Formats: sequence, structure tokens, C-alpha cells
Amino acid sequence: SESINQRPPIQFFGRCNPNRGSGHSMVSRSLFPCLFLSHWHSKELGHRIIAAQYKFDIGLPNIIPSITQGLAGTITPLKSSPPNNKALFDFSIAGPLTGLATSIMLLVTGTQLTQIMSLDSSLPVLPVDLVRASSLGGGIVEYFLGKVAVLPNQGSNAFLELHPFAIAGFVGCLINALALLPLGHTDGGRVSLAMFGRRGAFVTKLFTTLLLTLAGLFGLDDMNILLAYVLYTLIWQRELEGPIRNEVDEIDFSRGLLGIIGAILVGLILIPML
Repeated sequence: SESINQRPPIQFFGRCNPNRGSGHSMVSRSLFPCLFLSHWHSKELGHRIIAAQYKFDIGLPNIIPSITQGLAGTITPLKSSPPNNKALFDFSIAGPLTGLATSIMLLVTGTQLTQIMSLDSSLPVLPVDLVRASSLGGGIVEYFLGKVAVLPNQGSNAFLELHPFAIAGFVGCLINALALLPLGHTDGGRVSLAMFGRRGAFVTKLFTTLLLTLAGLFGLDDMNILLAYVLYTLIWQRELEGPIRNEVDEIDFSRGLLGIIGAILVGLILIPML
């Protein structure tokens, strides 16, 4: 319990516990930036494969900053219009789902590695409150490390040591889930546009903005992840994606089902643990 509850209030990105041995500190510090960017690279790879398949141009990703996580994600701009709603849907959902698959794999692998690390290992840490901000991510940590690792009401100075794989995977889950929220011309906004059309996407955006704002104001977002993201989208992501060449043809049933599965996955990641 000492390694979980009695932790100095330090930031979690690339930092290691100074009160433990330094046998793995250099490994942790060198691995972490590469691991943290791995889900971003996989997300961009998914985008670029689909863009090449449908033959439309995309630009370099724009970074979304975050006070809590350092990075709240990226938005890949469209430099030319996709041919139809199917292309827009495939492009928009391929990136985040690829990033989520990579992130979940890293999280599971990292929590398993955390179990077998020696006690003198110097590991990065995550605030317990941040771990509890995700039902799926926190549930995976709880499954492998036990309930004591993510007990509620431990206070803001409670930190949890995790292997760099696990931290990169956990943060990647949050970033890619945020990307799938149906707001503006983010990936989620584009998925919503392809599924529901412009009027439906606008209504979905308003409902999502209201829901996330209420969650932040009434204590369901202790780390202010959702509220900060909503504020960003209200300022810089107010408009829907520009017109595509064919907005009349609808997506098929399998794509609609995939969109629903993606929405459920986003809910599991962004709804906090009870």
C-alpha cells in the first residue's frame, strides 16, 4: 500500500519515483516518449491508409493541447473532399479505432509487466484520480493489480506506479476516445456527419456538448478532461466538416453498426469508475 498511497505530488509524464531504486529509470524515461507516440502513429497510419485507398488528400495533424494529459489528441485536416459518406466514415473511424487497439494492447501488456517488476524498480506514476476517470482503463488496471490499486477517495496525492507501456496505453485510450466524440470536424464529428447527415450531426453535437458540460459542472469529471475538451471544441471546433462530393448516398448497415460499437467503447472509456 505504501507504493500506492504515499507518493509525493509529482507529475506523471516521464517522471519516476525518486524514493525507489534507479535500475529501470533510464529505461522508463527513454521508452516513455516513444510509447506515448505509438498510439498517435497508429492512428495516423489508419487515416493515411484509408485516404490513399479513396484517393483524397490530407494534411499534417494539428495538435490539441491538454492541461491534464499534456496532449488531448490530434486532428488530421482534409485537403480535398472525400468522394462520399462511406469514404468519410472509413477515414474518420479508422484512425481512432487503430489507435484504441494499440492503446488497449499497451495497457494490458503494461499492467501485466507491472505485476512482475521488482520492488526496487523506478516506474512512472499516474494519479489514482486519473485512473478512476475511465471505467475501461481503470477496470483493466483493477483486474490485473487488484482493487486496492484504484480505491476511491484516496486524495489528490495518491499515485499509482505503472510500467511505461501501461501509462502510454491508458493515456492513448483517453486521447482516442476523445477524438471519437461527435464534435466539430474532429474524427467523431466526421463519423457523426457520415452517419446522420448535417442536421443530425448538428443536433448530436449540441447534445454531446450539453452532456459533457453538465458532467464537468456537477462532479462527474474530477480531472476536468471532458470539460477542457468541450471548451476547446467550442472555441476552435464550432463548425462541422466542409462539404464532400456526394452527401446523398448513405452508409451501409455494417458501418452504422461499427459506429454504434465505437460510441459504446467511447462511453466505457470516458465514463468514470463508480
